[in-house]
Amino acid sequence: MRIEIIGGMGVGKTTLCNGLEDIGLRCVYEALEKNPYLDLCYQDPESYGFYSQISFILGNFHTAVQKQEEGKITFFDYSTITDKAYASLFLKGRARQIALEMVDFLEEKEGRADLFLYLTCSPEAQLERIRSRNRPHEKNVDLEFIQNLDAYIARFVHMAEIEGARVLTLDTEAMDLRNDQDFITSLTKQIRQTFQTPFATIIPGQTRRATQSAAAARNDMVALAEAV
Repeated sequence: MRIEIIGGMGVGKTTLCNGLEDIGLRCVYEALEKNPYLDLCYQDPESYGFYSQISFILGNFHTAVQKQEEGKITFFDYSTITDKAYASLFLKGRARQIALEMVDFLEEKEGRADLFLYLTCSPEAQLERIRSRNRPHEKNVDLEFIQNLDAYIARFVHMAEIEGARVLTLDTEAMDLRNDQDFITSLTKQIRQTFQTPFATIIPGQTRRATQSAAAARNDMVALAEAV
């Protein structure tokens, strides 16, 4: 079962995964360091944006397929929805169309996530967190960039919900995602409750793998309950 975490910069995706790992759950992290175009993309989006975004899209899908294990729940600190938002922000015209179509094609081929956790907080809080972690490629990120990215993410979340995707939204503004065990426990209960109702109709083109994941969701929740 695949649970992907949606969110812009500094909303707490990686920190949430750290907290989930602390209680024994399985998490996979986006390999930023493996994208050779990342820094170049922020320096010169017109020249390197396409290479960077395609690298992320292909790498993230490959990792998701490789790291999923039958009968186990896996959290990913990245998502196809966030990939679409970044592609929309960095790319234009035909390049953007190719990137978005690639995500759609790979979701049809490999299946959509069984659940999305959508993390939100104010752009001002995001910027403060970005400055404190001091990642080289983020040094020139400003409030407008964050606001535009968040707007694209919200748009693609809305579209996914219309298509039947399951989304849990969490406001992380005042949360201690790493150390608040009560919150982590509450979140796992929310996830279990989410799968107590029937799954929405699968969108056209969704794969056999996604259908099988939906059918097995109740069994997966037993594993989640045992981990907390």
